[in-house]
Amino acid sequence: MDMRRRQAIGAGVATALTFASVVSVAAASETATGAKSEPQDAWLDQGGRRHRIVFDTISATGLGFGMRFADNFFEANELSVVIIVRHMSTPLIFNDHIWDKYGDFLIDRTRIFDPRTKAPPRSNLYNIDLSNHELPNRNVKLTDLSKLGARFAVCALASKDIAIAVAQNVNGDADAILKELEANLVSDTALMVPADILTVNRAQEHGYTFSYCG
Repeated sequence: MDMRRRQAIGAGVATALTFASVVSVAAASETATGAKSEPQDAWLDQGGRRHRIVFDTISATGLGFGMRFADNFFEANELSVVIIVRHMSTPLIFNDHIWDKYGDFLIDRTRIFDPRTKAPPRSNLYNIDLSNHELPNRNVKLTDLSKLGARFAVCALASKDIAIAVAQNVNGDADAILKELEANLVSDTALMVPADILTVNRAQEHGYTFSYCG
């Protein structure tokens, strides 16, 4: 094989490898940036684009830890922070109206009593000043995180389960109670989503680092 043919074959192989590499990178980028994402997931791209993290919480204690971690994370710039509120952490995303009205039943899920009274809370313990008492959130408040830009993904399935349980205890209408829950989220950056287990998946498709808080 003469030198010119070898050079031509070598150039062809190099070109093929370069093309394959570009295609591979493009495909990876498409997945990482969520180019094929669903329209209902567009809210995940409303925050910062450089440093993205999603905290997954399924218990009251886990939500408290997630709030503390998020507060620490906000020391950097261009952030996008999402806190997933599902399963047993869900009651703590509702405001004082809900806790004052249904606190006796919500405590069955959170298991966090008011440290001042040792009784079921009549307000959202993660949104009031309790600096003299140690709770998992260490006095980091939901509304403070909201002001920093944190968004809360609230599980509609868990909220429905709460509404059904409360309705059984108060002899009420579960659908009406669910609407009441939806209307009384603790922050205007809280968003009701169909199922937060989907948000766990979709956030990672949109380039969020995943952090499980318990």
